[in-house]
Amino acid sequence: MASLIEFFSTMPFWYWWVFAAGLLVIELLTGSTYFLWPALSAALVGFFSVWPLGDAWQMQLFIFAAFTVALSAFAPRYVKPWLNNSQADHFTLNERGAQKIGRRVSVDENFERGAGKVRMGDTLWLAESETGEDFIAGAEVEVTRTEGTKLYVKAV
Repeated sequence: MASLIEFFSTMPFWYWWVFAAGLLVIELLTGSTYFLWPALSAALVGFFSVWPLGDAWQMQLFIFAAFTVALSAFAPRYVKPWLNNSQADHFTLNERGAQKIGRRVSVDENFERGAGKVRMGDTLWLAESETGEDFIAGAEVEVTRTEGTKLYVKAV
């Protein structure tokens, strides 16, 4: 116990920053935000240790604990919605079919009985007309929905 007290009493301020950096690395590996609050607390205590707290290690530990508890209790309410909202821009990221909806493509082969092929980028796709109409090669159509690898299109 005496060696632990000696460690804390002789600990320079930048040890808090090293501790904060280590916690941030763990946070980056887990992505849970649970280690974010102690890391932020350790960084703040490191800044306070430079001047206001000085070598008062008991006060440093108390402030670290208080900041960690306070941030863990109140900060997720403000940070979690922001994290979830940042992913809302990519709601079709893993749904390739949904990414195609609304895109305009050109008919590559004439449609017969409402079915044919369209070109999207450098790929030919099987397509079917939503209304059953036939399109001629070169016409521009819009993708309305997908079903597996088949695109459903309508006239633009």
